[in-house]
Amino acid sequence: MFDLEIKNFLQDLSSGANHLNHEIFIVGGYVRNLLVDEFYSKNKSKNYYDIDLVINSNAIEFARDFQRFYQDSHPQHLSYEIIDEFKQFGTVKIKHPEYPLFNIEIASTRTEIYLEPADFPKVTIINDIKKDIPRRDFTINGLLISLNKNDFGEILDYCQGINDIQNGLVRVFHAESFIDDPTRIYRAIRFACEFDFEIESQTLEYLKIATDSPSFSFWLTKRKNRFEIELKKILDLNEKQSSRGLELLKSLKAI
Repeated sequence: MFDLEIKNFLQDLSSGANHLNHEIFIVGGYVRNLLVDEFYSKNKSKNYYDIDLVINSNAIEFARDFQRFYQDSHPQHLSYEIIDEFKQFGTVKIKHPEYPLFNIEIASTRTEIYLEPADFPKVTIINDIKKDIPRRDFTINGLLISLNKNDFGEILDYCQGINDIQNGLVRVFHAESFIDDPTRIYRAIRFACEFDFEIESQTLEYLKIATDSPSFSFWLTKRKNRFEIELKKILDLNEKQSSRGLELLKSLKAI
């Protein structure tokens, strides 16, 4: 399941979290890509170097505490570096010199409230992984791999994400998802094209409501940089996939 090289560090993370009485999981793209490849056997996803983790605590504080624990318990190894901290969102990026290819980000379990459409959310750190999952964009990105002592390596599905991968569907968690974060419109299209999935019917209706909004052009401007990043990712797909993506964007008047 894991790259043999990074597995050692993931086991160290597991030990550190357990020592500090926390639970830690891999979440998002790594798990999604693993299952897409397993179910379809077409090597559709090749990126296993970006690893997003979530811990039922303040991730920044954990990264600092675990760094000290790691240095004390593994004096023969180099410790990781804390590359960046995003206190507004409770996330931290780390880099380990012994695993230079891997980009690792640790997020706090949290809830999010969007006070204005296309704005940054107001974040509240919580200690419940199940309540964290619905803040995410799509069910296929809400799957977890446990790094905890009693179920290390087990895939956990609290959102029917496995079923949606098996059925080739991109599905949001709630009706306001594309209004809270309109860049999810482009991400929905990117995932549908990249994996040859369909956008689930109710999700497509929510998407159309967002793109039909009189405010959509304002949202495009407000989050211009993020939209441009997502558009580039669509254009970087192979010719067939990117053509389908552009057709979908045009048909939805999202570009």
